[in-house]
Amino acid sequence: MKTKRSLRTERILRRRAILSATSIVIASVMTFGLVEYFINVILGRNQAYNPIDMLGMIGPMGLLMGIVSYATFRASNRDTSKIIAAIDRVADGDFTISLDEAAAGPYQEVFANFNTMCAELQSIQTLRDDFINHFSHEFKTPITSINGFARLLIEEHVSEEDRGKYLGIIASESERLADMSSNALTMTKLDSQHYILNKASYSLDEQIKRCAILLSPQWTKKRIDLTADLESATFLGNEDLMQHVWINIIVNAIKFTPEKGRIKLSLSKNAHGMIIVDISDTGKGMTAEERAHVFEKYFQGSLGQTSRGLGLGLSIARKIVVLSGGRIEVSSVPGEGSTFRVSLPAPQVNE
Repeated sequence: MKTKRSLRTERILRRRAILSATSIVIASVMTFGLVEYFINVILGRNQAYNPIDMLGMIGPMGLLMGIVSYATFRASNRDTSKIIAAIDRVADGDFTISLDEAAAGPYQEVFANFNTMCAELQSIQTLRDDFINHFSHEFKTPITSINGFARLLIEEHVSEEDRGKYLGIIASESERLADMSSNALTMTKLDSQHYILNKASYSLDEQIKRCAILLSPQWTKKRIDLTADLESATFLGNEDLMQHVWINIIVNAIKFTPEKGRIKLSLSKNAHGMIIVDISDTGKGMTAEERAHVFEKYFQGSLGQTSRGLGLGLSIARKIVVLSGGRIEVSSVPGEGSTFRVSLPAPQVNE
């Protein structure tokens, strides 16, 4: 169904087609008259030429030119009208529309790009809707737990053992809420940044070691064999932000590595002056589709649906790495594990 905007646009295009056809007719008739006058009078081909004789040709020629011009503009405007009507539907929030590229005429590339845009918008809309549902659920669950166990603590007949258990749950759920809020705020802040502030030189290998030690309760609990082969490397960047990168990737590796699995951290420098950090695990791995979306905001693959969080960790890591002038990639085989590779520019040494 055509919207009021589309109908109004069609009326404007129709008027423009009529005006354009009229302009062409007038220009053609005037040109024809001048050429006739020049040939017959100025060049002397026909000294008895009377300009009034030309009037007999104006009607048929004007009608023919008018019909041809109007038909041409209408054909062109038909494709334009399709695009405008489709844009109106997108403006109203309908991202399911698709234009027939085979009937696009000279606008085939425009139609193709429009369809690509709609597909991307539809994907973003789906992702946003999923995030809103997931976000509200993830926040509601710990709040409900905190409220429930706090009410239990109010009861007079609560044993010390149960009191300690309830307080532990409240502390854990409060920490979970804080982590989710922190990640959401960090992602919002990074989305508005175009470069990294507060850069300083520091030891990158020592930072990665500290992150591994910080997370030792998690990987030792699962009896994971974590090894590190880290060359000495100095990096110029924001130390606090880069810590987010390593913690997010290592936590992700711990989460999907089974008990008694292996995680390996390595740091080296290549011939192109880049610092290469690999974080490999023997976890469940990822499918090709999951690898394609793993760095997108709010994305949680089939392996992460049961985990608690908003799916922002790897997206935050990627944003920080890109803002730092580097890149992050993942290679993975289902059932065998994954390797996240972070490539960062080494600081220039002044000669």
